[in-house]
Amino acid sequence: MKALALTGFEKPPSVIDVPDPVPGSGEVLVRVGAASVNAYDTFVAMGAMKDYLPYEFPAVLGGDVAGVVESVGEGVEGFAPRARVFGMVGSKTAVHDGSFGELVTANATSLAPTPDGVDDLAAGSLGVAGTTALEAVNAVDPAAGDVVLVVGATGGVGSFAVQLAAARGAHVIASVRPGDEGFVTDLGAAETVDYTTDLEAAILQRYPEGVAAVIDLVHRDAGEFGALTALAREGGRAVSSVGAAGESTRIGEVAVSNANGNPTLLAELGAMVASGTLRAPIRRTYSLDEAAKALQDFTAEHTVGKLVIVAG
Repeated sequence: MKALALTGFEKPPSVIDVPDPVPGSGEVLVRVGAASVNAYDTFVAMGAMKDYLPYEFPAVLGGDVAGVVESVGEGVEGFAPRARVFGMVGSKTAVHDGSFGELVTANATSLAPTPDGVDDLAAGSLGVAGTTALEAVNAVDPAAGDVVLVVGATGGVGSFAVQLAAARGAHVIASVRPGDEGFVTDLGAAETVDYTTDLEAAILQRYPEGVAAVIDLVHRDAGEFGALTALAREGGRAVSSVGAAGESTRIGEVAVSNANGNPTLLAELGAMVASGTLRAPIRRTYSLDEAAKALQDFTAEHTVGKLVIVAG
């Protein structure tokens, strides 16, 4: 099959012919229809995961997937050939199997049936970004009228988080670069704040007593996350999608936590897309032959929304 793969650490990934994957125990072989790009994919492409997972070359990139079941491995129940599925590749023991190709083996526990009316483009965007966003919004649990600051609102996770928080009746403040205001207000943000200036001062000027919750999708440094957490009022909540909360459960009088991709939330997200209450903010699509450019664009450009590789 054709796939975007690394053949070593000394070269960038390219679309090459690789052996067709074979599903192991607990795995589903999926013919890929679409797969979106996430920040993690760029880290893998740079070799940044080699201290945590072995790379088995050729190492196919990609973590999100939507497509059709080709076959299933031993012990898999609930999935049959020709069924439409979406989700994530899931945890692997090595960097080797990825979704930026014609076929991929995914963990059955990281997939869900694709609802009727949801195409592969939308479904292929939901895996990592959508479930991380929903877990983050669940963590801060906004009530109607609560003011929620979303930092990193124009990215993949942020563009879902804005919608999900607004759908619960929250008053969402989206951090944006000038020129991107329309993108987030169209998703449901009530107001915006320019992150290229002093964001913290701007929020405190508008809300001297603090906001109800902060969703930080950007800052990996614990100190920077802590400074944003200080924008939440006493008894408020803050969540990081990049692990900045560490092992902490509180910073001062604010409850804090981390949010990650969670495949148990896939069915809920799919149902929301099917009902029209959530949409995949796809800004650009690429053919499989253009997959390397998709990764380059994600890294080099100011990415707004989701970039999707169409394999089918």
